[in-house]
Amino acid sequence: MRILIALVGVMLLFTTCTNPSIKNASPTYGEAFFAKEDLVKALFEQQYPSEGLHLITEGWEFLGADSLPGIDRSLPEFEKGEPLQLPHRVNLPNHSLWYRTQVDLGKGYLLIDSDDGAQLWINGERIPREEKLELFQVKEIPHAEVIVRSVNNAMSGGLRKVYWISESDFSTWESRQKELLDSLLFQAKIQSIVDDQLLQKLDSNVQQDLLVDYPILLTEPVLLSNPGGGYFIRWVSEEARGASLIFEDGRKELIQSYEGVYTYDLEGKELVRFMISQGNSLFGPYEFQKPKADDSVKLAIWADSQGGWDTFQEIAQGIESHEPDLSIGAGDLVNNGSEPWAFPRFLQKLSWMKTAQLLVPGNHDYDGFYEDLEPRLLQQYIQQSGVPSYGMSQIGPAAILSLDPNVNFPVSIPEGTDQREWLEATMDSEAWNAAPWKIIVLHQPPYSQGWPGYQGEAAILDLLDTYFHQGKVDLVIAGHTHDYERLSKEFSGHSVQFLIVGGAGGGLEPEGENSPAPVMDQLIKKHHYGILELDQHSLNMEVVGKGGEVLDAFQFKK
Repeated sequence: MRILIALVGVMLLFTTCTNPSIKNASPTYGEAFFAKEDLVKALFEQQYPSEGLHLITEGWEFLGADSLPGIDRSLPEFEKGEPLQLPHRVNLPNHSLWYRTQVDLGKGYLLIDSDDGAQLWINGERIPREEKLELFQVKEIPHAEVIVRSVNNAMSGGLRKVYWISESDFSTWESRQKELLDSLLFQAKIQSIVDDQLLQKLDSNVQQDLLVDYPILLTEPVLLSNPGGGYFIRWVSEEARGASLIFEDGRKELIQSYEGVYTYDLEGKELVRFMISQGNSLFGPYEFQKPKADDSVKLAIWADSQGGWDTFQEIAQGIESHEPDLSIGAGDLVNNGSEPWAFPRFLQKLSWMKTAQLLVPGNHDYDGFYEDLEPRLLQQYIQQSGVPSYGMSQIGPAAILSLDPNVNFPVSIPEGTDQREWLEATMDSEAWNAAPWKIIVLHQPPYSQGWPGYQGEAAILDLLDTYFHQGKVDLVIAGHTHDYERLSKEFSGHSVQFLIVGGAGGGLEPEGENSPAPVMDQLIKKHHYGILELDQHSLNMEVVGKGGEVLDAFQFKK
């Protein structure tokens, strides 16, 4: 069932009523802050310091690479390295790349730009990453030995740049960031107010103080599914001190936030209609309904939106026109998981689809969190507290198994881990084996051709190959490679369909440059999404370009 999200009315309630009626109430603002793309772009242009940065260019050495497993490593002993100039990139997927220089450090921060992430040692001591950005706080140390471990999960990776910034310059930037955000929020409020009388007040006395008690939502509410099949509503607000949900029967429920991020669990509920009240502001009304367990289902599938915001909005609007029961995003939801506002911007784009979302992480969603592979912003904005990033859900005739190999370095689901033990138990479960369609969703594909030098993730193929031969998988949906790829392959008489739908926004793989093997049945390097329709015995798939053109179509029957 499609989710209906509506904003109605043109009148403004100036004070919070004790028991307002949804039928009579009207919203304060016409849209959320992150719907204002011109203001959002201004925020993103200033999300990193630009003044007071000192580029560390001298004396860098490449100390070598290794493929030893584990994110928590002791500092190896190194011989003399090979001199180099940054940026440095090398095609060594799933490797640690080591760099060293000697420099006089002042009290401040190092900003390390590394693909996919970085760890830092100074004079042999591990320096933890700060919560904000990819920053490492450093003391004043003359002739400091600086060693960087660049953790590379994809194809080519390495150390791009290292900057130093003083504490005072960073503090100045933080103050300017707050001033910029306050200014942009005020502009968004002015542009979004739907009441003429309040606008007249502002015309005669334009002061931000007048709107302090009228907070604005940063993102519209979105219905999300956790990997285990539980549904919850997620939104982000300027106001972090709680919100009231006002239901159509007048009942109110107070919702607390985690730093402005709100979650309303739909456990035990199929359909909800409500407004959101914060201060003197009202938002909505909103209507959300869980997908129904019918004999057939329509799924939208896509991956690698990855910061291609304009393209992803076109993809989202295209998906909305098909009215899917569920949308599945197969990872790399954003380009850098440590950017402060990337996930809220992503959530706002998702709201265009007007349907439930099942979101699987990719390697870029972990970017910046290679201290411990705990992607705090992904967890805060996208995931549900206390729920693993893997699980099994059921919708209509499909069982959908979500995997997250990015929780380990190198990318894998090793024996002895909780996820591996859960996977083995689930593949033997009655719920999985009784499902007419058994679908695995993850970011890294077992087979790929369109990314030059990449043939798919060997660790994933090794993990799943046995289940392919046992007939326990019908369809694998992945991203990672920025194109559309399709392969039908037989395993001991069992046919498995492999799809890569990595064209939802990120830059596309280069035309005319492919790996020699495997040879896919279809390979198209255009932005796209898929519409997958399933009933008890048939699978019908259309792949649609961002302009609405059909790029590929196929049918499979059991």
